[in-house]
Parts: sequence; C-alpha cells; structure tokens
Amino acid sequence: MADLQWRYVLYELRQRIAAGKLRGGDKLRASHLAQELKASRTPISEALLKLEAEGLIERDKSGFSVRSFNLEEVYDAIDLRGLLEAAAAQKAAERGVPDERIARLRTLLEKMDELIERQAFNKYDGLNDKFHAAFVEASASPILQAEVRRAYRFPFAGPSAFPTIPSDWDKLHASIHVGQSQHHQIVDALERREGARVFYLVREHARLAHRTVLKALASHQEHPQLALVNSDKAA
Repeated sequence: MADLQWRYVLYELRQRIAAGKLRGGDKLRASHLAQELKASRTPISEALLKLEAEGLIERDKSGFSVRSFNLEEVYDAIDLRGLLEAAAAQKAAERGVPDERIARLRTLLEKMDELIERQAFNKYDGLNDKFHAAFVEASASPILQAEVRRAYRFPFAGPSAFPTIPSDWDKLHASIHVGQSQHHQIVDALERREGARVFYLVREHARLAHRTVLKALASHQEHPQLALVNSDKAA
C-alpha cells in the first residue's frame, strides 16, 4: 500500500510539472503536499527524492522547488533523448527488424502522411509518439527502452513535447515535412540494417525540436512546458 501511495504521489507531481501547473521556481513543501494529496509524509518524501534524481526539482534551503531550465539545458535534454533513441534504432538495425515490425512502422507513416496532408494536428502528435515508441521497441533492449522513457520525463524532451496546434502551421510547416521525411528514411535504414545511418538520422531528427522550442519562445505561445524555461537566460 505504501509503495502504491508514493508512486501515485510521484505520478501526480510529475504530471503537474509537465502540464505547467507547477512552474519553475515553485516551492514544494512536504507538509502542504501531504495535506493536499492526502498522503503521509514518507511517500511524499520518497516521491520528492525521485523527482530530484530525475532532475525535475532541486533542493533548496527550505525544502524543494521546481527546477527552471535555461535554453542550453533544454537543448541538452532533447539531445540526450535523441542519442538514446538513436542507440535503440542502431541496435534494432544491427539485430534486424522483423518484417511485421517494419510493416507496422510503414502503416503508421502512411497514416501520418495523410494527417499532414489534411493538417489534422490533433491526431498527428499521438501517431508520432507511437512511431517513436515502435522503433525504440524494435531494439529488443529493455535497458535502452527504459532509458528512453526516462529521458521523456523532461517535459520538453519527448517526441511530441510541444503539441502541434493550428496557429503553428505556417511557422512549422517546413519542419513537419522535414521530420516526416526523416521518419521515412529511418524506416528505410532499419529495413536495410544500416546501423550507422539510422543512428545519424535519429540524432538529426531529434535536433529539429530545437527549432520548435525557439519558435514557441519567440511567439510567446502558451505551451505548458515553457513555464519551466527561464526566458531571461534563454534570450
């Protein structure tokens, strides 16, 4: 029961950070959280220590506070995710991806192509997440899969961390098409068992997110993740 309670607290706090309900610099007091979440102090403390280890909060003189990140740290988190996904893709290519997995990836790509054509923004991001999960799973490496999931916990590091919204289309049109082209190249490289090539492709694909972050900051869009970015340091 205690184990379930601290996991609930961890999930709840992590989701609040990712959704921008807890902003960079916000204080986290164990006594207040215990009352609000109706949990004892022990699971609260365990969850806070776990979030500290994940890099989402930091210890201060009076307890913990939500971290704020400068732009370089945001880029580092995105690049780390790209390196881990690239390692998983390379492992998949070297081990060989079964035909049925390749077929599943191509089916996802066809659906994504159609959504881009229709500018169906609300559905594209979900398929994008599934596509990334599918090629990471193809590595058949539980360790790599776990580390990729861990990297995704940074609110701005996941494949669809900044959801595509209609007002973004004119600004991100080129990036979306480049990203989808890279998706196709990634699957081609996996099918041909080109480990070095797919590693490079996945790393470059992740770096497209740098542009997304910059455009979001420049246009002052209300993406929840931006609540954790120190715009003064990012300028």
